[in-house]
Amino acid sequence: MEAHLSLSLPDQIVLLLHGPTGRPFVGVNRNVVTPAAEAAELVMHGRAQLSRTAFGTVKIGLLDRTPIGVEALDRPLSTLVGRTGHTPKPISLYSWMTQRRTAFEEHRWSLNGRGYLQYRPDKMLGFIPYDRYLPHNAARQTLIGEFTQLARGERELNDRLALLVAIAYPSGLYRQFVSDRGQSRRLKHIAKGHLLEGAVSAAVAATGAAIAGAVGGGGGDGGGDGGGG
Repeated sequence: MEAHLSLSLPDQIVLLLHGPTGRPFVGVNRNVVTPAAEAAELVMHGRAQLSRTAFGTVKIGLLDRTPIGVEALDRPLSTLVGRTGHTPKPISLYSWMTQRRTAFEEHRWSLNGRGYLQYRPDKMLGFIPYDRYLPHNAARQTLIGEFTQLARGERELNDRLALLVAIAYPSGLYRQFVSDRGQSRRLKHIAKGHLLEGAVSAAVAATGAAIAGAVGGGGGDGGGDGGGG
């Protein structure tokens, strides 16, 4: 089974953030990329839509408040419903994302419960406690394989991969898996929405560049607390 059939987009992002050492990669803002992936997942489920104003501000609007039936996805949907109330007027994606600062920890714990991450308490210098979450190697390598095949032009775009690139490229996460300049340029074009027409749904074609813009403007390291790799 392909990894994207069993894992949501935020699940995939959190899994990719954990290297073989079990620590999140430094330099990738996990508190931006994880809620951004949640927003993208809500778009794919028809629950939300993203747009950009003339000044470049990314907005998120509620389309359907019906629960998805997956707890890890209904939490961000509930946050959006709570923020928008009964008005269809979209709100700032950034302000919504700040309310989802626990998204990374929530999805990490969910992945741990399903066997995609394995919690391993450890100690630094023999006495400073810290946590490791070792990734399920086969699942993670499947995701990396799909991503690198797309970068090489050996795999066709679909909605999920297009949004994965829209998050992984501007955040710098892609650098963990792709170093070739030509492949990086292809990912850049996808993230900017240049190769989406006819390859993905209209909703995703309209969303990809907005997500990339929001992630690219996130900045910082998001509280990364240890080296990955």
